[in-house]
Amino acid sequence: MKLRTWLAVLVPIALVASACSSSPSSGTASKLTIAAVQGVEDAGLKALAPMYKQQKGVDLQIVEAPYDDLYSKLVNAFKANDSTYDLIMMDDPWMPKFGTDGSLSDLGPLGITQDPDIAQVVWDVGTWPPPRGPVPPSEKSKPKQLLGVTIVGNVEMFMYRNDLTPKGPATYDEVLANAKTQNKQGSVAGYIIRGKATNPVVADFLPILWSQGGDVFDENWNVVLDNDASKAAINFLVNDLKAVAQTDPGGTDASDRDKIMANGQGYQSSVWPGEINTAVLDPAVTKVAGKVTFIPIPAGKSGKGVGMMGNWLLGIPKASKNQQAAADFIKWMLQKDTQMTYAQNKGIPSRTSVLKDASLTTANPYFPVLADALQAPPNWRPRTDQWNAVETIIGTHLNKALTGGETADQAATGAAGEIRTLMKGAGYPTQ
Repeated sequence: MKLRTWLAVLVPIALVASACSSSPSSGTASKLTIAAVQGVEDAGLKALAPMYKQQKGVDLQIVEAPYDDLYSKLVNAFKANDSTYDLIMMDDPWMPKFGTDGSLSDLGPLGITQDPDIAQVVWDVGTWPPPRGPVPPSEKSKPKQLLGVTIVGNVEMFMYRNDLTPKGPATYDEVLANAKTQNKQGSVAGYIIRGKATNPVVADFLPILWSQGGDVFDENWNVVLDNDASKAAINFLVNDLKAVAQTDPGGTDASDRDKIMANGQGYQSSVWPGEINTAVLDPAVTKVAGKVTFIPIPAGKSGKGVGMMGNWLLGIPKASKNQQAAADFIKWMLQKDTQMTYAQNKGIPSRTSVLKDASLTTANPYFPVLADALQAPPNWRPRTDQWNAVETIIGTHLNKALTGGETADQAATGAAGEIRTLMKGAGYPTQ
């Protein structure tokens, strides 16, 4: 065969081989860029970076941003089909936005499969469309895909001072009764309310709402925030608990709540796992070391206690040019030995066996409680891309009620009416 003919055959082959060698599915990459939230949530991830470099020869470039900035950066990157990020950290309420937009890769075809040592709800929260609860109208016909895997196992739980009462509350009736007994005006708050407007007060309230049998929506997206059970839950927060709470509950955020508890000025409250070792029990500041016990959310009128998920997930943008390499990192991170190292370096794992490992309990007394809370299971916030607006409406009205601007009933009916208008305008079959 003539040289010209050989070249005509070999050049296309070489080009195909070259293209295949740099394919996103090849699994080869010397660097992975991860968009991460700045704070305690990515502490464990940063600790794993040198370990992954040593074992796999891959640099992890972790690009941090504050919470609000991270969300904006991701939204803009997805709109532009930007391939900068190979992996992204996302708060679970962002899943409806990114799932609806089709911005993330399905992890199943990349080799990530469910592991029974990780609670089912952890897989469900990363699945879109959601496998339970109401599904947005535009998403009902879509096939379910695993779009995110939990990197921070986070479920709201409850804490109380065991030096004041040896036994914690099993129900919200006991929460209130204990609060009335322990409340000492000016020295110890019977209950610490995180009542700052919008997101903070809603995060404090939703476990109460769900446990008391109320909700924001029913299974068909009808607003039920103003039904009897929901109104009773709002009254419980803004009247009953406020009567035995700290001064200015409407101005209190998580850091303020943690400070009150750490200073020995509060008896009980809800708490996120990430706040425990870094604030409530921080050896540098706490006055209640050994005096705080962590338990699942107490039961309400529904007969059960319902915690709220706040998991941080890892997902792979569709625009990433290192799809398989990114998935390989997720698989490595989910391994038990990696999860042990992660937990030993301020990470909050999701494996049940790691959360219940006795060698970790002294440094992380809430781990076994978190394992049980994940199995309960907890609720996630309603899976709609309208949630940020819904949360703002609820949180604004609850804060007004806590600060004397509205009654509990006005907060319920006012918020419900505004949410109905919002959801109808977004195309939901809301009544």
